[in-house]
Amino acid sequence: MHTSEIFQRAIDFIEEHLDEPLELEQIATAAAMSVPNLYRMFYAMTGHPVKEYIRKRRTSEAAFLLRSTDLPTIDIGFRCGFDSYQTFLRTFKRNTNLTPGLYRQTELIFSFERIDLNECVAYMEEREVSERYPGVKVIQLAPLKRIGYLHTADSVIGLEDEALTMFRLHLKNSGIDSRQIRLFGWNVDLDKESHHFGYQLAAVSEKEFLAGAPNLQPIEFPGGLYAVTRTPAGTGTVIVAAWNQLLSEWLLRSTFELGEHSLLEEYQQYGDKISRLKLYLPVRCEQAVRTIEIVERPPVKVISFRAEGNDCVSQADNESVDWLSRNGFAGDSRLQLFMSCSFPPGESNTYEVHIAAPEGFVPTEEDVTRETQLEGGLYACLTTGPYGMMTGALERIYRWIGSSVDYELDGSRYWYAHYTDFEDQVSVKCYVPIIKRI
Repeated sequence: MHTSEIFQRAIDFIEEHLDEPLELEQIATAAAMSVPNLYRMFYAMTGHPVKEYIRKRRTSEAAFLLRSTDLPTIDIGFRCGFDSYQTFLRTFKRNTNLTPGLYRQTELIFSFERIDLNECVAYMEEREVSERYPGVKVIQLAPLKRIGYLHTADSVIGLEDEALTMFRLHLKNSGIDSRQIRLFGWNVDLDKESHHFGYQLAAVSEKEFLAGAPNLQPIEFPGGLYAVTRTPAGTGTVIVAAWNQLLSEWLLRSTFELGEHSLLEEYQQYGDKISRLKLYLPVRCEQAVRTIEIVERPPVKVISFRAEGNDCVSQADNESVDWLSRNGFAGDSRLQLFMSCSFPPGESNTYEVHIAAPEGFVPTEEDVTRETQLEGGLYACLTTGPYGMMTGALERIYRWIGSSVDYELDGSRYWYAHYTDFEDQVSVKCYVPIIKRI
């Protein structure tokens, strides 16, 4: 049976029992697969985590009943399968930005229709980017004349905020109101020996450069092709998540690849406060078609650093960097570096860094407790750039597996990414375990 037909059975089961308690084990049984495979493949085939699909479908049915009946909202919530009135209210507001009562009084229509894979699989790749990422646009940024300020610090923590405060002060001293101009910023690689971090800020202004401001310098910005999205000016975590979505999700689903010009952030202001940011990802038209290969991988003995939770990436990265420093392996080209994380995003947060030490390395007692093995066997492989959590690459591979008549996902093994550095160009090979169809 074709994979789309298998997952259509899962969707049909959900729809038939949408007003009842739904356990993932029940859905997996209906589709004749394991729960982990249901998680991964459902997301790859539909673009939605299975739990989120259920919540959105229930919200859509509730929205219809709110408009077409006079039933009390509490009755509608239970009729649409929500386990409590509080859950209904919370879910409905998250999906519509309105309470059920306010929804009845507005003209807004929330609709999330049942997915039919038999209709959409054939053209999902073409429509995917525009429909799933309506907030991302590709633009040609024109060349601009700017007034710039380079801020340096001993730590990357708080670097952008410090730079923005100082830049505004310099502009004010030069008679320029920072609230009336466009402000851009980007990270700058400084001399590694200085151990400093740099952040360049630039203001687009028609005013002549004032010679009395030694900290400000004119900048000629060449412009270029960019993918642009907006994000609230919240915590660093919010902004990093927005960058990661552009890099690891949107980019690998698009017909573009990463360009060589700078990543930019534009600060959008409301009065004296930064209300949101526009993120500019440099892109160019894809130079080569990314193809999926079938490869046989040997097992690899590794030392693993695993973390869970919202801060799992920095935790695992920091632990692995400390280990490299303690053992004198920083910059050692003999090492092999691997990564794996939870997929699909949002269901759980785990992140692992795996390091294959050089031959002859003698592990300590602590190292022995960290030793694991990346399993060998048959894998579907996609080579790409180091784009965040590799979500887009993984989805492309999973979709390929879903449409393959020769191979299927091997749920007994885990995916991983292998980072390689060739002539200062980092590339990543994503490996998803497969088996031949019987």
